[in-house]
Parts: sequence; structure tokens; C-alpha cells
Amino acid sequence: MDAVQTATPASTTPAAAPADTTVKPGYKTTEFWMTAGATFVGLAIASGIVPDTGMWPKIVALVVSAFAAMGYTVSRTAVKNG
Repeated sequence: MDAVQTATPASTTPAAAPADTTVKPGYKTTEFWMTAGATFVGLAIASGIVPDTGMWPKIVALVVSAFAAMGYTVSRTAVKNG
């Protein structure tokens, strides 16, 4: 008598569900609000609304707020493209 062997699957776990590919609008993300807060604080310091004694803190605040805005733009572009 010949023994009949049946193939069994290597894995019995179901396949992973496909990832959600929808992109939320930017204003609904935490990243947007964190960037907006950093930008507004930086601009407030740079413009002199927040009293300060020197020029360097204002320059640093302006540069940091610009980098925050650019970082947000780059990350949203990456999300939408990829």
C-alpha cells in the first residue's frame, strides 16, 4: 500500500490586511499642529512680541521656525508621494 502524503501550508496565519493608503488632510495631523506651534512661537520671539535682550535669540528663533516649516513641507510631500 502506498502512503499518500498531502502538502500542508507552511504557515496557517492569514495574510496581513492591506495597509490603509488614504492620506489625511494636513490640518488634521498632530505633525501640523506641532509645526504650527513651533513656527508661531519662533516668529513671536523673532518679531519682538516676546521681550528679549539680544539679537541672537531672535535670529535663532527665526531660523528654527523656518526649519520647522520646511520640515513639515518635506514630510507631507514624502507622505503624499510614497
